[in-house]
Amino acid sequence: MTKETYSIWLQNSVHNKKIYDLIKRYASEENKDFFSPHVTLVSNINSEEKALKILQKLSDNKSSVIFDKVSTGDTYFQKLYLESSDNTYFFECVSKIEGWPSLWVPHLSLSYGDELPKSFDLGELNELIPITISFDTLSLYKTGPKVSEWKEITTLRLN
Repeated sequence: MTKETYSIWLQNSVHNKKIYDLIKRYASEENKDFFSPHVTLVSNINSEEKALKILQKLSDNKSSVIFDKVSTGDTYFQKLYLESSDNTYFFECVSKIEGWPSLWVPHLSLSYGDELPKSFDLGELNELIPITISFDTLSLYKTGPKVSEWKEITTLRLN
C-alpha cells in the first residue's frame, strides 16, 4: 500500500489558458494524467491533520508572479517547468513554517515524466515567457506517486 501524503499548492481560481492548454497537450501526447497548474509550497506532509495546521500558517496574501525562465530537471515531478527570477512571494508564503528546506526551488510544472515531451519546443515556450500568473488560492491536495489519484481536500481564497 502506498503511503498517503499531502501537498499545499498555490493556484489561480481562473487558470491561465495558455499554461492550462500546454499542460493538457503534453499530458495527452504522452498518455499521462493531467494536473492543474500550480506551484507546490509544501509537499510530503504525512497526515491531513498536519497539512491543515500548516495551511493555517501560510501567508494569506494573493499576488502576481512573473515567470521568466523555462527549465528542465532530472526528476519525474520536475521535468519541464517555469521559474521566476523573483521568488520573494513564494518564500514569504512559507516563511512561518519551521524547518522548510532552504534548497526548495519554487516552480510551475508543465510536464511530469522521465523524458521531455516529444513535442517539447524551447522556442515555443520562450515565446510564452515572461508570463504573469496571479495566485489567489491555497489548495490542500492528497498527493502521492500517481497523479490519477491526487484529490483536492480543501481550498482557501487569498486576500
